[in-house]
Amino acid sequence: MSLVSAITRLRDRLYKPELDAGRAQRVYREYDIGRRYAEYHAYCQARFEREPDAAPGTALEQQGFEYFTPLNENDAVKWRRELQDNHSSGLLKKDSKHLEGFHVTDMAWLQALLSAVLAGDLDQRIVEYFGSEYLLHWWAFSVTRQATEQASVSFRWHCDKGPSSHLKLIAYLNPTAEHGGNTEFMDLADSESVARRGYLFGRSKTRTPDIGHLSRIAGRELASHARPLRAGQAVLFQPSRVLHRGLSPDRGERVVMTLCILPSPVHWKAALQSGASFDLAVDDKWHRDAMGILDRINI
Repeated sequence: MSLVSAITRLRDRLYKPELDAGRAQRVYREYDIGRRYAEYHAYCQARFEREPDAAPGTALEQQGFEYFTPLNENDAVKWRRELQDNHSSGLLKKDSKHLEGFHVTDMAWLQALLSAVLAGDLDQRIVEYFGSEYLLHWWAFSVTRQATEQASVSFRWHCDKGPSSHLKLIAYLNPTAEHGGNTEFMDLADSESVARRGYLFGRSKTRTPDIGHLSRIAGRELASHARPLRAGQAVLFQPSRVLHRGLSPDRGERVVMTLCILPSPVHWKAALQSGASFDLAVDDKWHRDAMGILDRINI
């Protein structure tokens, strides 16, 4: 790391105003260039052998988020019951008291569920987006309990720090009608209007749940998007570019599977078997050098 980069990172840690117009691009550069995620992505694309169906103008590309139904309701209920009956519960993320859920260590069970979810149109959309195969950087089976307001800052408007090209999938294992929880999004255009004014990637305590506040920052009226989801439905989105926030359950517990997805030079099953995934309870959230992923998958 250069001296200038070190000074910039120290400054950003010590002083983070609510609005900083250059902050988003600095974060993207840190991951894409400094941590070599862009180089790693290009490597994965060069090794891509599948020919996905062309699908121009998809919601994922145009809006930044798209809904799918990878599981039918009965199957989703079955997977949720097996999750609750056969896996221990507890905190899922180191240094956080707010992410609770289930610890899944049965890899055969996990791969069977993932194989059911990561198929068909959803699988195609992911490879179209990356122009490569993909892997699961991490997964989490989380439970969000009924509350008027959640302590986690994930329930305030934010984008996720990380490489500019990665995806998240949130698959609902029980319906929003059962608990009242959901995930709310702004589309890419509205998110960019807020990013230009410098809201993204500030201190967690400056995040807001108020879209009116963000509209004033953007200088125009913004719109949020969410829709009721059945058990087995999922949303795929660009978390570092699309503003999003959780909506707290108001009458029950929300149970979801969240996948963080990165490009890969090999199929996700091969990457999973090689141990390429991170464990949020143990590992840092991101690689210091993305090219090190190749060592984890024995390339």
